[in-house]
Amino acid sequence: MILRRSIEQVPNSPPKPPTKPSGFGSLISVAIAFALGIGLAVFAYKAVKPDVWPKRFAEVVPGKVYRSSELSPAALEQLVRRTGLKTVIDLGVAPDGDPRDRRQQLAAQALGLHRYKFQLVGDSTGNPNEYLAALRLALDPANQPVLIHCATGSQRTSCAIALFRMAAQGYTADQALAESADFDAKSKVGDVTRAIAPKVMKALKDGGSIPGEPPVIVVPAAPIAARP
Repeated sequence: MILRRSIEQVPNSPPKPPTKPSGFGSLISVAIAFALGIGLAVFAYKAVKPDVWPKRFAEVVPGKVYRSSELSPAALEQLVRRTGLKTVIDLGVAPDGDPRDRRQQLAAQALGLHRYKFQLVGDSTGNPNEYLAALRLALDPANQPVLIHCATGSQRTSCAIALFRMAAQGYTADQALAESADFDAKSKVGDVTRAIAPKVMKALKDGGSIPGEPPVIVVPAAPIAARP
């Protein structure tokens, strides 16, 4: 009984007040949270945006001709919804059977698009008859609205668009190439365009192909099965 009373008589210790973070520590926490927010925003912009909208996208002729880099299926779908796109001209993203090429073709099939493939080189060189064929496709109103693209939307696409402006809008080579810098095109694009433009324009006017270069058969890419 004495022991019980002794215990009951011991007053409870008052609770300790919570420790408040120092002003410096609070500032560090805010700075870290802010940095993480910025990091997530940058990641979303760089990693997520290209998946829903293509890089280096631009309207060449309103409602008729567009340019861009390689598209994800989601980006292609968004473009179709916004522009009524009918035709895709792929200047050489990937060879036949490559997973990237399969993805492009399956997306085009699902959206009911006509897709034409060419195999130009990444630095914008290659068979000028392929540029000629791509140009004829883009100029045909039956194919419009049309999208011209390559892997990055810089070199081959800039050459093709410069040729288009020269053929359709009467631009000089300098005028047509002036915009290529905005799409990160290298100087070689200008060299290639100036070298092949006279041949391409003559063949376009004459209705034939460029002599001395491999002929090109222009047909839409063949449909493929969803599973190889």
